[in-house]
Amino acid sequence: VIGNDLVEDLKQNFMEDYLDLFREFESKKRNIATVKTGKVHMKIPLTVQSLVKKKLKKSVPDVLKESSYAESVHFANMKLHMSVDIFKDLFKPTIEGIVKHLKEVFMEKNVQGVETILMVGGFSECELVQKAIKDNFKDKKVIIPEDPGLAVLKGAVYYGHVPKTIGRRVARYTYGIQSWPEFDPNKHPEAKKVQIGTKFRCRDVFFKYVTKGELLTPGYRRSQIFQALKPDEECLECAIYVSDEEDPVYVDDESCRRLGTLRVPLPRVSTGCSLEIEETMIFGDTELEVQARDIYTNQQCEVSFDLLSNNVVQNGN
Repeated sequence: VIGNDLVEDLKQNFMEDYLDLFREFESKKRNIATVKTGKVHMKIPLTVQSLVKKKLKKSVPDVLKESSYAESVHFANMKLHMSVDIFKDLFKPTIEGIVKHLKEVFMEKNVQGVETILMVGGFSECELVQKAIKDNFKDKKVIIPEDPGLAVLKGAVYYGHVPKTIGRRVARYTYGIQSWPEFDPNKHPEAKKVQIGTKFRCRDVFFKYVTKGELLTPGYRRSQIFQALKPDEECLECAIYVSDEEDPVYVDDESCRRLGTLRVPLPRVSTGCSLEIEETMIFGDTELEVQARDIYTNQQCEVSFDLLSNNVVQNGN
């Protein structure tokens, strides 16, 4: 109703009031009943009213009157008053997204035998979410622990003290590097053909180390030896990629994203000698470590990535 810019202004400059508004919303969200009728009343900080007046040159009631909620949401006595149905509608896109995502997950072959859904996190306390999950997955056993909002925190604390609690992790993506194999006209498109030295090669091939969904034990490592493309190269760039697909073909496929690049300085070698680099991926508890070792000098470079992070470089950067 008041716009994303104003909410962002509140968050950046009036964090305490933003948190008060967020907590008020969280409280109503968790306590709303699936069959309840009547009104929902939300306290609105005075700062919000002041910002609306300053930015929009209108009062909160006037803004509401000009919105699509003019007949269903009202402001009085420092509170927003709305019907339960209107409040429930706020959650529909999110809940539908959760259900859709779960249905996609259960279609994956690695979870075909899963019969139980464990709901944790603050949103799991919302009866609307609980009902949606139970209604859409009637063939699954749904478990909601006491204080699901604290379950994640308790689990994190326990894991911090006993990290070996998690014996294996499921690979979130397919992990690999950019490679340049010799060009094969029977399987490589002509557009990918490049000449390097005296040989024709295929650029941007995704060389796979780990497949999405693969079970990995902490410390799992996989290595591969590659040769420098040109003997006079001074630096080898090892570009690390991830993909949402199990068998990506090229690193510029739509499903692929670049994690980063490891640069390895190369020594000068005698004419006729080839430079060999051993590139290794090591999967830790929450980190991916990529190592590149020059077999000629034994010099090693390495870089680490957070396996739990959503921050990946978009293709082409």
